[in-house]
Amino acid sequence: MVKKIYLDEGHGESKDSGAVNVKEGLMEAKLNLQLSNYVIACLKANYTGFEINRTRSDRTFTSLGARATKANKWGADVFVSIHVNAGGGTGFESFIYNKTTSTKTKELQRCINDHAMNAAKKHGLGAHGNQPYKSGNLSVLRNTNMPACLTEICYIDSKDCELLKNNDFLKDMAEAYADGIADYLGLEKQCNTSKSELKNDNAQEVSAPAKSNDKVIGTVKVKVNNLYYYDKADWNAKAGKAKKGDVFTVVDKIKVNTAYMYKLISDTYITAYEGYVQFKGK
Repeated sequence: MVKKIYLDEGHGESKDSGAVNVKEGLMEAKLNLQLSNYVIACLKANYTGFEINRTRSDRTFTSLGARATKANKWGADVFVSIHVNAGGGTGFESFIYNKTTSTKTKELQRCINDHAMNAAKKHGLGAHGNQPYKSGNLSVLRNTNMPACLTEICYIDSKDCELLKNNDFLKDMAEAYADGIADYLGLEKQCNTSKSELKNDNAQEVSAPAKSNDKVIGTVKVKVNNLYYYDKADWNAKAGKAKKGDVFTVVDKIKVNTAYMYKLISDTYITAYEGYVQFKGK
């Protein structure tokens, strides 16, 4: 049975920036969206058997009540709200509703916390207040019908801000969120792409995505570092960055505005510009 994952990107730049650190050029609303994009990219690259819905994929603001209503109507199996903390502290923490009696909600928090703390420690970050398990009477946790957890990656207005400027840290933590959600839902891991599908044996292997009914038309090899890929056929829907040498399986080539994208078997997209990628037909 396909599991439904709902990601809630806290705040929304068009109306509510969330916490900010003007000196360091950091805005919570932007960071929340960036983290969510990384979580989605990781889930799509590594797991099968799920669908994703989200509060926003751009600067849009949605009220707290509308966020919970959207997840409830969709019938989400899990709800994870992504935030950055403020107030001069340090460390990771997560929240569940303080009046919940749901063992499933507590298990979701445990799964996320286990992975998040392992990732945080790699970057010298601990738990806020010496332990990451928190609870509160927060609207998106109180009004959602499914197991729900709100994450606070670290603090925007303390020494933690240096981590928020480190893309490796953001990606590691997003991967931890994805792995925690996957553990909780019991999602199956992807199989790796076989070498026979790659451009050559020296190309870097990438995870083959999960289910696709599309026919494979070839592979595409990335020729430059830090090349964006997208979670939909939209140049504004950046989901993450690929590295030079990455090879992906292609199922279609489509025109987006005045340029072209390759649709990948993972249901993500990448530019078809020959200066950035090299396509090899099947």
